[in-house]
Amino acid sequence: MIFDLILSDIHLKVGEENLPRRKEFEIFLRGLCDNPPRRIVCLGDIFDFWFEYKHVLFSGYFGVLSAFHELYRQGVELFFVGGNHDFWAGKTLEQIGFHVLESGTTIEFDHCKAILIHGDGLNKKDIGYRIFKRFARNRLMIYLFRMVHPDCAMGIAKLMSKGSRELQKADINRHQREAEIIKKYAIEILHKTKYDAVISGHCHQPECSTLTIDNRTCWYVNAGDWIENNTFVKWDGKQFSICRYKPNKD
Repeated sequence: MIFDLILSDIHLKVGEENLPRRKEFEIFLRGLCDNPPRRIVCLGDIFDFWFEYKHVLFSGYFGVLSAFHELYRQGVELFFVGGNHDFWAGKTLEQIGFHVLESGTTIEFDHCKAILIHGDGLNKKDIGYRIFKRFARNRLMIYLFRMVHPDCAMGIAKLMSKGSRELQKADINRHQREAEIIKKYAIEILHKTKYDAVISGHCHQPECSTLTIDNRTCWYVNAGDWIENNTFVKWDGKQFSICRYKPNKD
């Protein structure tokens, strides 16, 4: 049976304290080798921090990257759309086997034409993040950040991630609010275009909804996350569905 998988918001972190989560995800990927999908589409925030140096790879990610590469060697097509934590993706992931795509790229799931987005930056009231997003993706800033030693860069990322988590705890409705904004945006896109589906991540709210848009059957799909839900999306050739990974605790 031919099928595709869609993942987002795994938020893998380096460090020994985060090894169990990385191993869990690696086991999931290696488990796919027995019955590999046709494609795996990653919709951002697979890594809690990702930056590409010319001659350095963050060692904590080696196991997961190796598992992805093994799937690529088996013929699985890999696609990567950067999120707000790993938008500095490029040649290193391409060497692993990924097609690195811009948010808003379209892809065909058999008869279904879908647009892929992460979903960040759609909240027009979040002015601070929208400014940061433009600032952080500036070529000059990327060049300057590359001058920072990798160990220091990861230390900075950990501090920023911790601060972000604390802010999110204070704003308990943030994910629900982001989910509503992303779905509204998706419905607008489906009304304006001939796409059959909008597929996203970011809000950590798994959803797979069938919509009727101008007498067309369409989908809004959100892959959820691996912090609370351990969800991913499966396309079986006819429809999308939400799946949950249940790790073996033995």
